[in-house]
Amino acid sequence: MKKIIYSNQTFDNIEIKSSTNSEVVITGYASVYNIADHHNDLIVKGAFANVVYQNIKFLWQHDSKKPIGIISHLIEDDHGLKMEAVINNKVKAGREAIELIKQGAIDGLSIGFYIKNSVFNDAKQRVITEADLLEISIVTFPANQSAKILYITKGQEVESNTEYSNQITELQEKVHNIQNILERPNNINIEDQEQKTAFINYVRKGEENSFTQKSSLNSGAEAGGFLILQTLYNSIITEVNARSPMRQLASIETISTNALDIISEDGKFNSGWIGEVEARDETNAAKLKQQRIFVHELYAQPKASQALLDDATIKIETWLSERLRDSFVKAENEAFINGDGVKKPRGILSPDHDKIEKVKMGNKITTDNLLDFINSLKEEYLANATLLMNRATLSEVQKLKDNQGRFIWQQSLSESFKQTIFGIPVVCSSNMKPVDKDTAAIAIGDFKSGYKIVDRSGINIMRDPYTEKPFVKFYAVKRVGGGCG
Repeated sequence: MKKIIYSNQTFDNIEIKSSTNSEVVITGYASVYNIADHHNDLIVKGAFANVVYQNIKFLWQHDSKKPIGIISHLIEDDHGLKMEAVINNKVKAGREAIELIKQGAIDGLSIGFYIKNSVFNDAKQRVITEADLLEISIVTFPANQSAKILYITKGQEVESNTEYSNQITELQEKVHNIQNILERPNNINIEDQEQKTAFINYVRKGEENSFTQKSSLNSGAEAGGFLILQTLYNSIITEVNARSPMRQLASIETISTNALDIISEDGKFNSGWIGEVEARDETNAAKLKQQRIFVHELYAQPKASQALLDDATIKIETWLSERLRDSFVKAENEAFINGDGVKKPRGILSPDHDKIEKVKMGNKITTDNLLDFINSLKEEYLANATLLMNRATLSEVQKLKDNQGRFIWQQSLSESFKQTIFGIPVVCSSNMKPVDKDTAAIAIGDFKSGYKIVDRSGINIMRDPYTEKPFVKFYAVKRVGGGCG
């Protein structure tokens, strides 16, 4: 007969939120990997790879007669098995759990499971590599006493649960203040005030004398223009990154030249097993390959009336950065996905990409062909993979069900969880094409290791009050490249 094993862990940075009058949503880690419990067992990543969270019970103190809610989400990451669960206020055990958590009397989790595969390491610890997860419980005595429940929110009220509440609140306020300062487009200290004034005078009035005297403003600029303030550049790049799906997924390099050289191995080298004192045979050395990603000029031309420029109540640097941001985001989003590499970045769907494998799914998405598509990705890229599609395609996927009639897409109740399909995070981009037999509607991959975005530092700007009177145009150039690395 199989023996049920219980492994106690605690939440790291647990978050408990009241969502309705009858339910409380909690998020945290049901199991933390590579940490031995009081049985001297430790669980490694992948042990719960085949878990279906809808089958897992959510209990009070491992008592099968006291279910207290449901597991609404379960996903493995590098830290552990992350869960999202809903505690039901309408059952007695659920109410007890919530009140004791508020009081700080309990703060731990425990999992119940069958061991399928395990080995013992040199420290005589049992390393569990595969297990059948049966249930997750809120418990009184966790093995790890270092993690605590930090706070519980209900409506607009916040109740203190631990001695750390005041410290957490103070730290949150400090972080919030720092973020506000960094996100200001006109984040200029006293020493930079002259540069800011010179820049504003150039934008509003076209005064170049004081502007050109500031070497930090025009250093590196091309003929006929000036580099914008570094703080303004940082603000624009931050906003562009936040609004670009590909920038959030890919790796980004900033350079000061016209191209980034990437050196990679072709992976064709041999290895072998050998005895301790036996001679080693020579192995084939991997060949080095060089790839160059060039940056391309991306321009924007926002225009303003002289009345707007003369209005002292308008922060002209904020106005300018917002227009440049919106123009750059729109052009970049299209290029990083569909760009052909001619005077623009080469996108992930460029037809002549030899590093992108195309998988035909027909003109209709089904559960079976979506599974085949996901499993076509090489195993080494699956752990950090993301699905990329447009919202129309996502709408079709959201309607798919498994062979037991359950939707394969699950809406997360917590902002800390990404939406997933078969455990793979989903990101949407309007630049991905809709489902059709001749188009690539869905992309999957480890984008951070597979696609490189290259920014050349700085944005060049030139004021033009002549070509489109009565408006003043601002010709701005940003240099950016992209390609599969």
